[in-house]
Amino acid sequence: MTTAYLGPSGSFTEAALAGLEVRSGAAAPYPSVRQALDAVRSGTAEAAVVPWENSVEGAVNASVDALAHSENLCITGETLLPVQFALAVPPGGSLSSVRRVLTHPHAHAQCRTWTDIHLPHADFVASSSTAQAAREVGTSRAPSSAAIASPKTLARYGLDVVAQSIGARPDAVTRFVKVARRKRPSLPTGSDRSTLVVPLAGKVSDLHDVLHEFVRTSVPLTSVLSRPSGAGFGGYSFLLECEGHIDEPPVGSVVAALRRRNSRIVFLGSYPRAEFDNSPARGKTL
Repeated sequence: MTTAYLGPSGSFTEAALAGLEVRSGAAAPYPSVRQALDAVRSGTAEAAVVPWENSVEGAVNASVDALAHSENLCITGETLLPVQFALAVPPGGSLSSVRRVLTHPHAHAQCRTWTDIHLPHADFVASSSTAQAAREVGTSRAPSSAAIASPKTLARYGLDVVAQSIGARPDAVTRFVKVARRKRPSLPTGSDRSTLVVPLAGKVSDLHDVLHEFVRTSVPLTSVLSRPSGAGFGGYSFLLECEGHIDEPPVGSVVAALRRRNSRIVFLGSYPRAEFDNSPARGKTL
């Protein structure tokens, strides 16, 4: 069975497959995060790999929103991938001819300092992924268009790189997660992460009570993200991530306590935590 991923071919998500032990030959690209997850829901794919968080721009909201209320899906693994960006044009184009730039919103945000200086009058068009932006520009061959993506992806779609390393942070890293149909988490490894979603009515006291459970049990929170619940103004769901595994007493007791307070809590899984190699020979994903 295949693993779905945010495509097209050449995307950063495809590059992240190896870090999750997914062979590229056993993976299939999908045009959006939601469609990749829907492939898992329908049984067309065994699992899906999607971007989850960037070290510069934070959570990838398309992925968080698509998964936050999915009671039949869970996260089974994660990997970290260093990301670098370049700008490229069709053959015959030049930097001075660019009037329209296609890329993913997260990539645009990370390259905004460079583009504000070098392309102050260009229009930016959001794409579902940087690889999709490269493919569109490579297909259209419009001399006034450019794409921001990884250098390898830009070359794959026949584009000429006119500016390298345009991201504001050369050490940018993106976290990708592997998602499967809900099942019992794998056994604790001693270095795990757990993710859950807590819907709240918007009262500050409710969030205080939730956070107090983590303080009381000394479970380290690694992320607290609020997203609109979609059920009316003022309603929010909080995505919480913490160190530890649900089968270990501290995390298990926190989740049990929160469920007693709120039966709508969605537990999205416990899985091995990825570590990034910060050595000079970086580029490794675990």
